[in-house]
Amino acid sequence: MHRRSFFSFRRLAAADNSLRTPLVVAAAALVASTLGFVGYAMFFGPGSQYPPSVRSLLREGGMAYLRPENKQDLPKAVEKYTEALRLLDEIGASDPKHAPDAPHVTGLVARIASVYTDMGDIDSTIRMYTDLLHRILGESGMEDPRTQVRLLMDPELDGGRRQNILRALGCANKLAETYEARAARSKRRSVLLADPDMHSSDVQAASRWYQWCLQVVMLTYQNHFNHQMLEQGKPLASTPSFDPSTLPRFFSVDVVTSLFYNAATFFSGHAQYQYAVPLLQRALDLLRPGADSGKEECVCRSSTLMSHLANAAVETSDLPVAEKWAIDGLALAKKFPRNADCLGSFVALTYDLGVVYEAAGKVDSARVQYRQAAEVASVTGDTGAQELAATALDRMK
Repeated sequence: MHRRSFFSFRRLAAADNSLRTPLVVAAAALVASTLGFVGYAMFFGPGSQYPPSVRSLLREGGMAYLRPENKQDLPKAVEKYTEALRLLDEIGASDPKHAPDAPHVTGLVARIASVYTDMGDIDSTIRMYTDLLHRILGESGMEDPRTQVRLLMDPELDGGRRQNILRALGCANKLAETYEARAARSKRRSVLLADPDMHSSDVQAASRWYQWCLQVVMLTYQNHFNHQMLEQGKPLASTPSFDPSTLPRFFSVDVVTSLFYNAATFFSGHAQYQYAVPLLQRALDLLRPGADSGKEECVCRSSTLMSHLANAAVETSDLPVAEKWAIDGLALAKKFPRNADCLGSFVALTYDLGVVYEAAGKVDSARVQYRQAAEVASVTGDTGAQELAATALDRMK
């Protein structure tokens, strides 16, 4: 599976059947390759935790993997890491220190999954992430996310156990992404699948794991929030306030907004806007304090979220709402014109506003927006956006 860049493209079909033109959406994962989760998924642990025989294999695997891309030997890295894991599991059968769910063991499983990802071996990536989740969660935890919520809310929970649950959360998100990638690959190979297709087993698996992650985060967030309300003598709420100050200390804004964003783009890609829009709005709420204070990163991420909200409104034929999100998002994107992320969302939002004006019969205004989107996309080297804007302009001749 490819790594999600901070600004990668997603194209969605326009809701207005008279247009049927793909919309440009500046699709930011908000943090490269789900950065908020990578810390949990990829932590390897101090080398001193491993027995000497395992440490030697890890060193060989690292020499093959942790080097410039053109000098990597990924098959050798997998071979050495897999052998190290086999030895650890043998040792762990009699030594609890190296149990299958020990953090330094699950960290190695995550590393093997990462190597398979870089190799483009999606099937093996899925197998390793599933193995990792089974080690940490067991069958009951994989089936019922509430078991992990209860553990996370336990103030006496061991630090290593909490670390493992957070690692499982990160890997469940990566597993969902990987199923999503395999579904996309399968779809490219078949002209028989409908678009969007929620009947594919891979799409259903991706949906299952995105929902698992969301339930863990949302239920933990809600329980923590209501605990705070009780301590302050305030009434309980059915949903948290989605303010960074209300987050549990072991969740960061990056982690939560990243998960909300990834799940939202998945649901949007399958026209399930009733799920996508609330997630985008919640992510926007979490970023608002930083955006209001003028923090560049938060401003540009917020403009990206608004581009998705504008697109969702167009897809559902809610043009007034689409216009509002596009205008508000552009106001943010213009604050940092040299920021690549703001530039990407500027192109998307400008194009979206053109779609709104075209659908409303404001042909001249639409042309202005499409032309501006094409010009900025040309400057940024965004050929996909240039093509879409050019097609829109040709259509309006």
